[in-house]
Amino acid sequence: MEASETAESIHLSDDTEEAIHLSDTEEAIHLSDTEDNETDEPIDLEVSWEDVLDYRKLTVEDVMAKTFKTLEEAEKFYYSYALAIGFGPRRDTRGGLFEGKLRRRQWVCNKQGYRDKKWLDRETDGSGRNRRKLTRQGCMAKFRVNYMVDEGYYAVRAFDEDHSHQCANPRQAAFIRSHRNVDEAALGNTNTMTKVSIRPCHAFEYMVEQSRGYITVGFTRKDLYNKLNQQRRTTLFESDSEGALNYMSTLAAKDPHFYCRFSVDDEDRLVNIFWRDGKSYVDYMCWGDVLVFDSTYNTNVYDRPLVLFVGSNNHQGSILFGVGILGDEIADTYTWLLSTFLDSMKGKKPIAVITDGAESMHIAIG
Repeated sequence: MEASETAESIHLSDDTEEAIHLSDTEEAIHLSDTEDNETDEPIDLEVSWEDVLDYRKLTVEDVMAKTFKTLEEAEKFYYSYALAIGFGPRRDTRGGLFEGKLRRRQWVCNKQGYRDKKWLDRETDGSGRNRRKLTRQGCMAKFRVNYMVDEGYYAVRAFDEDHSHQCANPRQAAFIRSHRNVDEAALGNTNTMTKVSIRPCHAFEYMVEQSRGYITVGFTRKDLYNKLNQQRRTTLFESDSEGALNYMSTLAAKDPHFYCRFSVDDEDRLVNIFWRDGKSYVDYMCWGDVLVFDSTYNTNVYDRPLVLFVGSNNHQGSILFGVGILGDEIADTYTWLLSTFLDSMKGKKPIAVITDGAESMHIAIG
């Protein structure tokens, strides 16, 4: 192929999304734009037990008069207050952005609201497991801060201290899920001890002794084992990611119609990946009127959703149009996957889409 017949292009965007796309006359790495959405997962907070003793003396007026430079400061304050009172907080609603800062953020008690009635009428939670214990009790406790543009800080605009349930006593509060966290120091100590044949359970007991009690250590033995398992899965996935991308590049060199696109996070770790070969492209152009779009669970060592794009040919046989491995199952991730799939198929849309009952899938399909 002459040089004039080959186009090479590199595009960069803020979301660090990358793609490998090889066609008859093009070798390109594409970076496309997606909306940057802030996650609602709790951040790691180091709430000291010694810092919470004075929070019980705070009145509503004291709390309403407080200001914070950042949302992290406001969150740490409410978590410390919750630990002193004896309840678990969680993030609730938030406002839009102004110059990179959230205009509003609200936290509530983890017993706020009620479980949806549709789940109360079922014997299982929809996945075959028994229904989980009811935890929501309609608690109205909340804490909200607003960003004051002129002043440049966050001020408390709503605070309700009343709970519809009995709060935990000081010796129980430290074991509420919201207040348990295995920090990097504890994880590093455990990894070091493991290298010299000290079991994690014995490492945990050592840290309990060092912190002078189970209340002040900040996490349980089960939390430590869960963190270690999460670390192993992450390390395994990261080590396999490079090999997977190298394999995709090898397939692309052999198949001129091969298509692969992936996205990475802020730390350049692989998050989502989609690929399909040239045969899948031809099959979709012939029999792509009906598309089965579904995901499987816990079918790989990484515990990540595996999404298959499947159709049916003229012999009523199943044919594979594409495969995706995702980092999560939120609507934005499925939207990215569907748009990537359509881009790989030159924009051809199916007439009908068959999927399961996942709400995030329905939102992505629109």
